[in-house]
Amino acid sequence: MSTILSAPASMTSILHSVSSILPSRVNSAERLGVLSLRNPVEFTRRRHGRRLVVRAAETDTDKVKSQVPDKAPAGGGGSSINQLLGIKGAAQETNKWKIRLQLTKPVTWPPLVWGVVCGAAASGNFHWTPEDVAKSILCMLMSGPCLTGYTQTINDWYDRDIDAINEPYRPIPSGAISEQEVITQVWVLLLGGLGIAGTLDVWAGHTTPTLFYLALGGSLLSYIYSAPPLKLKQNGWVGNFALGASYISLPWWAGQALFGTLTPDVVVLTLLYSIAGLGIAIVNDFKSVEGDRAMGLQSLPVAFGTEAAKWICVGAIDVTQLSVAGYLLASGKPYYALALLALIIPQIVFQFKYFLKDPVKYDVKYQASAQPFLVLGIFVTALASTMIETRSHTQLHIIRHQNLKTSKRCHSAVSNKPEMSSDDERDEKELDLTSPEVVTKYKSAAEIVNKALQVVLAECKPKAKIVDICEKGDAFIKEQAGSMYKNAKKKIDRGVAFPTCVSVNNTVGHFSPLASDETLLEEGDMVKIDMGCHIDGFIALVAHTHVIQEGPVTGRKADVIAAANTAAEVALRLVRPGKKNHAVTEAIQKVAEAYDCKIVEGVISHQMKQNVIDASKSFLSVSTPETRVDDAEFEENEVYAIDIVASTGDGKPKLIDEKQTTVYKKDAAVNYQLKMKASRFIISEIKEKFPHMPFTARSLEEKRARLGLVECVNHGHLQPYPVLYEKPGDFVAQIKFTVLLMPNGSDRITSHALQELQPTKTVDDPEIKGWLALGIKKKKGGGKKKKAAKKAGEASTEAEPMEASSTAQE
Repeated sequence: MSTILSAPASMTSILHSVSSILPSRVNSAERLGVLSLRNPVEFTRRRHGRRLVVRAAETDTDKVKSQVPDKAPAGGGGSSINQLLGIKGAAQETNKWKIRLQLTKPVTWPPLVWGVVCGAAASGNFHWTPEDVAKSILCMLMSGPCLTGYTQTINDWYDRDIDAINEPYRPIPSGAISEQEVITQVWVLLLGGLGIAGTLDVWAGHTTPTLFYLALGGSLLSYIYSAPPLKLKQNGWVGNFALGASYISLPWWAGQALFGTLTPDVVVLTLLYSIAGLGIAIVNDFKSVEGDRAMGLQSLPVAFGTEAAKWICVGAIDVTQLSVAGYLLASGKPYYALALLALIIPQIVFQFKYFLKDPVKYDVKYQASAQPFLVLGIFVTALASTMIETRSHTQLHIIRHQNLKTSKRCHSAVSNKPEMSSDDERDEKELDLTSPEVVTKYKSAAEIVNKALQVVLAECKPKAKIVDICEKGDAFIKEQAGSMYKNAKKKIDRGVAFPTCVSVNNTVGHFSPLASDETLLEEGDMVKIDMGCHIDGFIALVAHTHVIQEGPVTGRKADVIAAANTAAEVALRLVRPGKKNHAVTEAIQKVAEAYDCKIVEGVISHQMKQNVIDASKSFLSVSTPETRVDDAEFEENEVYAIDIVASTGDGKPKLIDEKQTTVYKKDAAVNYQLKMKASRFIISEIKEKFPHMPFTARSLEEKRARLGLVECVNHGHLQPYPVLYEKPGDFVAQIKFTVLLMPNGSDRITSHALQELQPTKTVDDPEIKGWLALGIKKKKGGGKKKKAAKKAGEASTEAEPMEASSTAQE
């Protein structure tokens, strides 16, 4: 949508005629002409507790008519351009089609078209493909020429008596077009707009005809705005807000519903901007104060007086935009909030320079100067709303605050099993590490993923395309896993447990691009490879960091890799039966500090079970006020994926481009009925292919996936794994491995040797050295057992006697 940004400039050219953007209202001089009747007319109202009587002047009708031209200025006095745009100063025209066009007032179409653009941008699902462009053009045709044309035509129809006195040369009162032709035009435009809306619903695969309902509701609003008995235009508050909603909210909603789904955030933002639209409508009321007062129209300048109304006007415009900026800030979009604030400031300057000085004299100058900034602000809000989601994207993994009961419910949903009886629980226990078959499946998956890691590392060379590397990693896992258990009596599901991701330098993780991506690796890149394999739902995960260079890794790159690896080694020794999860978190942070690095916030190491990659027990790599997990104790026969991500930056990654997110996981606990046909197709495909494991959108049918994934994420069917970034110039390292808490000690089943590292920092802290000195395997017995226990006890009185690990690094 970035190239659409040129649109605001084109809108500036119509702002001098902005009063024509709203349905026709007669100006003050013309409205006084309505009172030029042979019989006096009296209007009565109450104002400030007193009875106010306004009596019209007794002016001869013939005298008034002599001052009003019977036809539009001809020759050089009228403009053919004005005639085609449907604004004042139009030349007289006899061509029936040009007259029909004049009735629709094309000058009023751009705001509606712009609303569709904003809605498409806000959906986050518009792409510059011929199909999407065709859809958007058809939606603009519905919103602009058809339904806005219908609105303007019906407004002129119900104003025909007033126009007969004040503007007798207008197409309807002049007789240039017959009443039957006007009525026909109203119906053709209305039915055409509704027909296009229905067509777009079918094209978008909507189960509920959202666009048709929006078009029908907008048409009804247009009717009651102009037609008696309600005639909302007679009431300043209601009428002006209805205008704002029609010109901002409805086309935005249409554009967003066409390419995505309407969310509560968008509804809130657009209704707020409709209040700003109310303020814009008030601007056009000041030049009609005398006529409104004489006719009994309750415009705000009449009801409150010019001085108070102009402050109400700027207040509606400014407070609304400031509220939107505050909403964006609270939603975690500070840069968009600042951009919007920067666009509000010049509007306030022009308000004091022009509008507040004299709202009648300077209304055109004010609107031409200030409203381009308002238009840009609406688009900035649209772009920001693509990134406001109902669930947080500030974490690498989805953190779910569950109690034990919730965890059991979710696990039951994932496993597609009812709540278990005691006999069922006995059968369930056979699926943990007490079963040799289960251990074998874990280790078979680990063997495959370790080999896949070697294959991917061999492909990490300068100028290699990242998407090709990811596809080779996944293909290898599928091929190797597919060759196992072919002759099993029961069909055994096996394959990719986590899609291959290759994240470079300051990219934190989860980068597994679509086939069209052209990102290449370069010499010196720090590459993080993350992948997983499963056999019968028993998962083995691994992540490794590698620098594309010859010779040892030095400097800060070496520091951050050493920090992640040493923290992982410490975690391996502390994740043991009887220990608490929070103790591991504290130790990991201490190790990172020793290397002058930060542990990346939001990273969680999870327990894993059959078909569950993120079971209830877990621990954070770093604790923050915003993230927490329940206290837990590690137990024998459990399996964990220990995931450590360290950074040379501040450890607070940001989401830069949500469209880079391609890795998702199905949430089996969500049963929301999706509206779009494409979404239902995609979720069915996901249920069949990836009922339990994360997957990449690359493995889905691309066209349908692009249309359906947004709605699936918005309504919780899919949990996204966002691509987050540290600041440019920072380096991020990741080490992940799978560990089995066996009766004889911890068994790390996935890993890969590191390159030679020459870090600038060394570990001197006695406590960290003590943790690293702990063993990971229990001794089988012998005279040396007590001696080993005593030596380990010098570092930690709680340590159990274990065999020393040959992979521990200091």
